[in-house]
Amino acid sequence: MDYRLELLDSKTFERLVNSICQELLGIGVVSFSEGKDGGRDGKFEGEAKNFPSTTSSNWKGKFIIQAKHTTNPIASCGDSDFSNHIISKEIPKLKKLKENGEVECYLLFTNRKYPAITGEKLTQKLVYETGIQNVTIIGKETLNDHYINPNKKLIRLYNLDLFHIPFDFSDEEIKDLILGFKEQLSNFPEEFGQNPNTLKYDFDLVQIKKKNKRNNLGREYFEDNIQGRSSMDFDKIQRFLENPINEEYKEVYFDIAAEINEMISLKRSNFGSFEEILVFLYKKICDGESTLRGTKRHVSTLLHYMYVECLIGKR
Repeated sequence: MDYRLELLDSKTFERLVNSICQELLGIGVVSFSEGKDGGRDGKFEGEAKNFPSTTSSNWKGKFIIQAKHTTNPIASCGDSDFSNHIISKEIPKLKKLKENGEVECYLLFTNRKYPAITGEKLTQKLVYETGIQNVTIIGKETLNDHYINPNKKLIRLYNLDLFHIPFDFSDEEIKDLILGFKEQLSNFPEEFGQNPNTLKYDFDLVQIKKKNKRNNLGREYFEDNIQGRSSMDFDKIQRFLENPINEEYKEVYFDIAAEINEMISLKRSNFGSFEEILVFLYKKICDGESTLRGTKRHVSTLLHYMYVECLIGKR
């Protein structure tokens, strides 16, 4: 289960992290009260009972625990604000703690996604610039899969089941639809794509502005991403769906749109602006999906088309 940790407040997330650390390190984990923490939200001294494993060679010494929370559901450790601001600001604090002999092991927990390559680079940066040899960054995948899901007591204590969002839909079917669309792109007349300025979708801009307002979709996102980029392919999608040979694809398209719209209605309060939902859907469909390589842009285009056709979102 993917618990929506971004819906917690930052202090609750800190308490959650320290509770997890009591399981990983030991009951001696000390939590700090609100205020200037000097680069720490918790500490522990001794030998970890379950970290980095439940066997031998566990870390020991003086531990500093930090929790870095974000309300952005699609945030990543690879984002520039995390590496250039959050991490960079912590380095001087950690160096001071190291010089004072207050830290030998550093655990940073975040509810951001943890991309392996970028995450390892950040870890090595912390090791190199602070001199602390035992450093790890724990992202939301590890938090959910290894520390929260197996711990029912923790889920009950922090009411995490209230924040779980099973935003499931037939993503395999939408992948098949996108691949079918891509295969037929070469069959469109030559004029399609040659003069994008004359081929943009014929919006009823008055109605679409009302729809954007009702759904809290930002003007800049709409103008740049939907009207400015995706709309030049909307006529192709329309012709694709209207072609009698694609009747099965058409039925799948309407099924998927209805399914996604139900999920949006059910979980709308878990997101801010509507573009957050569109990006969430895109990432859920595309992340780690090799079959869509070279055609992922069509996923956004199809979602945008569903939106302007009033199949997803409020009318």
